[in-house]
Amino acid sequence: MYRLFTLRLIETYFRHRWLYLIPIVVMAVAAGIYLTFLKMDYQSQGVLYVNDKSLLASLSAINVNNSNMWLTPAQATANEINQLVRTDAFIRAIIHSTDLEKNMSEGPTAVNQVFSDIRARISVTTLGDNQTLISVTTSSSDLSYQLVNSLIENYIQWKINSQKTESLAAVKFFSDLIDQYKASLETNRSALKTYMDAHPAPVRGERPFSEQFEIDRLNSEIKIAQDRYTGALDKEENAKLAVQQVETDSRQTYTLVDAPKIALRSTTSTKSIAISLAIFVGSGLLLTIILVVGSSLLDRTVRFPLDVTYHLGLSVLAVIPTSRPVKKSRQSGLLLVWNQAKQVADSILSRAKIARQKKANVGDFKQSV
Repeated sequence: MYRLFTLRLIETYFRHRWLYLIPIVVMAVAAGIYLTFLKMDYQSQGVLYVNDKSLLASLSAINVNNSNMWLTPAQATANEINQLVRTDAFIRAIIHSTDLEKNMSEGPTAVNQVFSDIRARISVTTLGDNQTLISVTTSSSDLSYQLVNSLIENYIQWKINSQKTESLAAVKFFSDLIDQYKASLETNRSALKTYMDAHPAPVRGERPFSEQFEIDRLNSEIKIAQDRYTGALDKEENAKLAVQQVETDSRQTYTLVDAPKIALRSTTSTKSIAISLAIFVGSGLLLTIILVVGSSLLDRTVRFPLDVTYHLGLSVLAVIPTSRPVKKSRQSGLLLVWNQAKQVADSILSRAKIARQKKANVGDFKQSV
């Protein structure tokens, strides 16, 4: 059975060998097309060093860097960047200074697609406690370089703007308090002056206890209002100082250790390309095997003496030679050897089968006698 199946497989393949090579050729052509249109990926990276507290912040006793005590500076920075990347406003700010700016006028659908592509190509990880690695991978080395630079610069500017907004809000808040405290101080002073005019000091002796008590109370309110007013002035001054120091402090907090560079080599490895090619060729080979096996199983034609013996249970007495022998000049050496070997094998199998059949007939005759 296995011998017959093997013979039919080989015969089926060589009968239409060029036809069965078509899937392999087609998949090889597809692999070539794939390589032609394959876009190489280029990666650009930048390493940002994050100080826990800048020198300016420590000298001015104002810390505008709000870091989480449970996270390292690098982790806090990476989390902030990853959250900002999810927003359209931040991505739009990144794209503004890159070659993708020209795509922003192609309609909402194209813009959303660009945003999604950029988000998928940005990677932010940590390198230790104080270093944050920012990577961008695109099909253009120049674009990857532009996106990394723009992302880092826009993140630092975002930190500056957010801290300035808080500081400016604090300045406005204390400025309003100063006006209120100043008005309260003036009111208390006016009340004291009015009371003193209405109750002048006696020419002889001391003031009555009630007058002195009221004067002390008014002086106490003036002192409280003066302390509030002075404290508000100090806090307003600190807030104004924070506004002035924000940008310098942010530049000291975030230091670009490894500046991004234009990638000269693609990140697409030769190994991955070879695997892709092997998949294409392997798919073609698998299709060829499926076609050969399927044709062999579906073909019910009697092609070998062994077919007669196996399927019909009859003995093969002779084999008619091919009526149109193939010219020797048109056969390759390998095919000629294969045909000769097949004829010899068929002849041996036929003679062995005939001998076994004769032996069986003789045995049957002896039993009948």
